[in-house]
Amino acid sequence: MSDMLSDTRARRGRVIFDTFRSARDPRLSAWLLFRSYLLPELAVTQLALTEAAPPALAAPLGVFGVWRLLATNNRELARCATVFADPTAALVAARAAQAGAGEMSVSTVRGPVSTKHAWLLRRGDRPVATAARWYESAGEAAAAGRAAVTVLQDAHVAEGVSIGTASGRRSRLVAQPA
Repeated sequence: MSDMLSDTRARRGRVIFDTFRSARDPRLSAWLLFRSYLLPELAVTQLALTEAAPPALAAPLGVFGVWRLLATNNRELARCATVFADPTAALVAARAAQAGAGEMSVSTVRGPVSTKHAWLLRRGDRPVATAARWYESAGEAAAAGRAAVTVLQDAHVAEGVSIGTASGRRSRLVAQPA
C-alpha cells in the first residue's frame, strides 16, 4: 500500500474524459446551464446540440466529449469550457490546455445572485476551462482558479473515457479515445 501512495500519480490531479449518452442527457443539460452563467456567449440549447450530433456518435462512446480536472481526492476542480464533438477532440484540447497552462489567466464571474462567484481560465481571449461549482466570494473563486492552473500543469491525463448509460451510471472504457 505504501508503494501505491508513493507513486507520483497518486499525489497528482487527473484529467478525465466523459461523454453523455445523448444530446438529451440530464447531465449535459446541467453542464450547459452552469456554463451559460459563466460564458453566456457560448450558451447553446440541447435542441441545437441534437441537430448537430452525427448519429454515428451515439454508439458506443456516447455523444460529445468533455474533460474534467480532478484533485487527488477526486473532487472536480475544473471543467473544459467547450463541449466537443467527440472524446478524441476533448483529449486533444485537454493536452493543449495542459501544455499552455502557464499562459492562462484567471478571471472571476458573478453568478445569478450576489453570493455566487466562479472563475474562468482563458488563454488570450479564448475560454479554456471553468470552475466546477459556485464560490461565496470573488476572492475565493480567484484563488480556486489559480490552484486549478497549478494542478492542471502536472495532472495525469487519463487513458480512457467514461460513457453514460441508460441508468445514469458511468462506465469507464480503458482504451484511450480513438
